[in-house]
Amino acid sequence: MTINDVLNDKGADEGQCIVHPKEKERLQALHDYDILDTDPEKEFDDLTRLASEICDAPISRINLIDQTRQWSKSIFGMPAKSIEIPRNLSACQYTIQSKEFMEVPDLKEDFRFKSMPYVTRDPWLRYYLGAPLLTPEGYAIGALCILDYKPRNLSDRKKRQLQILASEVMSRFELRKQNSELQKMSRHKTQLMKILSHDMRSPLNGIIGMSSVLNEELETEEELEMMTIIQQSAIQLNRMIDEVLQYSLIESTGFSLTRKKVDLAEIIDDVKKLYKPSALNKNIELTFTVEDLNSGIYLDGDKFDQIVGNLVSNALKFTANGGKVDVRLKEERRENEVDLILRVKDSGRGIPDEKLENMFENNMQSEGGTQGEKGTGLGLSIIKHFVDLHRGKIDVSSEVGVGTVFTVTVPSSKG
Repeated sequence: MTINDVLNDKGADEGQCIVHPKEKERLQALHDYDILDTDPEKEFDDLTRLASEICDAPISRINLIDQTRQWSKSIFGMPAKSIEIPRNLSACQYTIQSKEFMEVPDLKEDFRFKSMPYVTRDPWLRYYLGAPLLTPEGYAIGALCILDYKPRNLSDRKKRQLQILASEVMSRFELRKQNSELQKMSRHKTQLMKILSHDMRSPLNGIIGMSSVLNEELETEEELEMMTIIQQSAIQLNRMIDEVLQYSLIESTGFSLTRKKVDLAEIIDDVKKLYKPSALNKNIELTFTVEDLNSGIYLDGDKFDQIVGNLVSNALKFTANGGKVDVRLKEERRENEVDLILRVKDSGRGIPDEKLENMFENNMQSEGGTQGEKGTGLGLSIIKHFVDLHRGKIDVSSEVGVGTVFTVTVPSSKG
């Protein structure tokens, strides 16, 4: 439908709502952007200001045409109280009938607008130019328009510049829509990961617990060896599930710290119990040393547990049979702060210099351990994220064929 068609339409009488030929689809396209009734935003206010400056017009607006109303995402040069008006009073409802500009040189001389309240009284508008806001499917959901207090005509060059700004408005609407859809997908993915991890970890924790009990009742070396394999496989799978879930949360919603008073000795004891079977399976000497820790340390205990556990898991994975893994935790006191120093040292195969620089980046291609142990390749990036949340730092030194030392420094207030 062209502007001339609209002018000749019997519904175009003064003060009437003009319905688009595909009004249902057009309204659905508008609502899909989820932009109606949102707060003012600088990025759109900048565009209306720029439209006024380019066209040398006192007023510009981004108007969206809903079923019964016109709502403005941005207004330049008019009071904010005019953000919403009935659709039958809108000039932009005519603009959306076409993919072309609609220019009204003198509103007072146009039968559609000459009796409109914004023409017959304050603000006494006389000029209108609207560029339709077109979706990729071709639906006009509104218009970027300029208004003036005096009759005029705008040059073709200025009209083209206004159309570019209208396209920019739609590009930003599209970006918001795509970001919103991605966020919804991310939330759904995170929820699914939580459900899956819970449903998978429940039976795994049962296997781990029962295998520990059965270990004490088995007698032959062959039975003990088989039960150890079952236990280690369950622990390894449990760790992988944790890493995938944590990585999913980091990528989607992120993590926040929950600082509270923690018992570091208890955390170390839990890690020791969890990884003792892995060390025994590879005949690795796994030692833990905790030096004079303050009983009133405040940090996120769950995340610190993950830091220690992932580093110990990595050390065991890359240390050959008969090797050593040494874990030490101490504190360095300052005025009102305590730095926790965690050091995990192994006698494993070491890390080449070319891999040290990027080792904390997401690495989905995980290397197998000395006995072919598998992992997600996400452990170190998760550790780095949790250390950063604590505003700490992590250092690594390594020598191929000799071993690797990870040192984590985490600041914490003391009680």
